[in-house]
Amino acid sequence: MTKKSITINIRLDEDIERQMRKKAETFFGGNISALIRCASITYSEEVTTPKSSEANSHLTALMTTAIKKIDKIEVNLNQVVKAINEKKKLSPLAFTSSDMQPFNQFSIEMTTVQEMLRYLYEIITNPNQDYDCKEAQ
Repeated sequence: MTKKSITINIRLDEDIERQMRKKAETFFGGNISALIRCASITYSEEVTTPKSSEANSHLTALMTTAIKKIDKIEVNLNQVVKAINEKKKLSPLAFTSSDMQPFNQFSIEMTTVQEMLRYLYEIITNPNQDYDCKEAQ
């Protein structure tokens, strides 16, 4: 390993500096130089290049879709739970197993989200592998 003797000065506003110091503290033991080196080159010191824009846009679209589906499930789930809680308040003894039926609708949606997240995990953890963009659709 060669001695690092070159100094680069950069201009930052206070907010960016604070964010960089926090990330450096969290991931690099406070070493801002290591944070900057890691952000601009890989550990093997080869310059990083973005993957094709098609792959990046596919990844972004898949993440956006998964987040939207999770949000939709969250809203629907909250509505169902609120309705059940209201019914229990009015008549606790009238609550039956059929009141749990609305939860079944989330099974298919959750399975779809799980598959999307597994696919995203594979893409992110194996960045050098080629993935067919149509595979997850």
